[in-house]
Amino acid sequence: MEQVDIIELDIIPGFEMTKDKRQELYGQVAGGSGSMKPEKYQREIIEKITNNKCNKTKKRLNIRTNEIVEISRPNTQLDGFDYTEDFDGEQIINDIPYYYNLKSIVGQGGSQTRSLREVYHFIEQQLKYLVKNKNVCFINILDGDEAHKHMPKFINYLSCLSEYTDVKNNVYIGDLRGFVRWFYQS
Repeated sequence: MEQVDIIELDIIPGFEMTKDKRQELYGQVAGGSGSMKPEKYQREIIEKITNNKCNKTKKRLNIRTNEIVEISRPNTQLDGFDYTEDFDGEQIINDIPYYYNLKSIVGQGGSQTRSLREVYHFIEQQLKYLVKNKNVCFINILDGDEAHKHMPKFINYLSCLSEYTDVKNNVYIGDLRGFVRWFYQS
């Protein structure tokens, strides 16, 4: 059994991460410090897979200038809505920046739909950035049964638009388990 298979065995597939399963694994997740538990787990597994520290960052994309900018509180400025959410992690691997977006979206509801729509726009901005700046990788770990249900919107539609054909391989969209193979194959 190769290293990829061994690592995958320890990771729950994203579609199996239901509200009940997440509660069982992490306890109370909604609000406060509990909401960081799934992200902490994802970060730990990423570090194990890449053998590289995944540092927190305040970098985000400016949708107007199409630049990655380090800014911690953009909404204190008039142009605050020109910035995406910040990336949850950053690594430099073989001189290539890897920026991480970590999510665990479970259960149905308006809040989950809004979150996934925001993630969709965030990933679209990543693809737009890559059209002009190809020496970057964006990793979008989307665990959870609800994220899994909407994955075709990201993988079969958004990343397949003709303007992103040349850059879509620099973006990973999927669950943590799938990231293992993507990382070792890229």
